[in-house]
Amino acid sequence: MQASNSPSLTRSQLATELGVSVFTLNQWAVSGKGPKAIRIGRQSVYRREDIDAYKATISSTESTPAPVSQPIGSYMMRLPEVLSLSGLSKSSIYAMSKAGEFPASVKLGSRAVGWPSHLVMQWLNDRMGNVA
Repeated sequence: MQASNSPSLTRSQLATELGVSVFTLNQWAVSGKGPKAIRIGRQSVYRREDIDAYKATISSTESTPAPVSQPIGSYMMRLPEVLSLSGLSKSSIYAMSKAGEFPASVKLGSRAVGWPSHLVMQWLNDRMGNVA
């Protein structure tokens, strides 16, 4: 690629080099992530030094994270299952979770959350113990 040798890259050239979309670079620019951009008129340009520095930070943080220890047989419950087991409404679960009275959800993706099943089952067992 000829673009990788130039002292600066446009947003579309950088997207190709990093293997991400231009939309992703736009989102990074808004949120302050990714390499530092320089605005020239209406166009964003990325200096080679900033790109190399960003790539260095990515490669140093890409080590595999330690696996989270969960009991055997534990899995991530999605909201419909949590609603069904608990008998609570969606708003009650989120309110109780915020107040620390229900297990907190875990972010699974950009628009998905789940609850560790062992924590939800423990919460249910504790509640059943209080009833008796």
